[in-house]
Amino acid sequence: MTTVYQQKGLNYFNLVAESLKTFLDTDARDGGYFDIPAESYNPLRKQYNPVQIAKTITAPTGTHSDFGFGIIDVDIYARGLNFIFGLAHPLRRIAIVSLYRLSGTKIRERIAKEVVHEMGHLLGLSHCRKSSCVMYFSNTLEDTDKKEKSICGTCRSRIEA
Repeated sequence: MTTVYQQKGLNYFNLVAESLKTFLDTDARDGGYFDIPAESYNPLRKQYNPVQIAKTITAPTGTHSDFGFGIIDVDIYARGLNFIFGLAHPLRRIAIVSLYRLSGTKIRERIAKEVVHEMGHLLGLSHCRKSSCVMYFSNTLEDTDKKEKSICGTCRSRIEA
């Protein structure tokens, strides 16, 4: 079970839940809304630190969730990269997907792909070399658009092992 938290003002729970169920056979529950913590903003980069945001969405103690998942709409980064679409923190069992750079006519498809990608990391998958696999590293929107919404057979066998 994955608890899905959304930044206040967003309404993507159904898309996230459907993506998790369809492509990874994982159920989701609505964890409600949260505010982006002010301390997560990095004024030098003019972006947000997703690790700080992840601390906000940690599933509360005593829930039956295996994972926490955050949907946000701010620009996020990781060390060494100009930006990222999402982040998974397997040790904390938390993942985040940012809508900020996924805009356009394909936004719903892009969100679905990034949700499955980040959840794949939580399930123990690393990046795949197959460019059509959802676990392929997306450096651009074009990379995301070329990928399928599902994991390839090799990645599937790693999860099922």
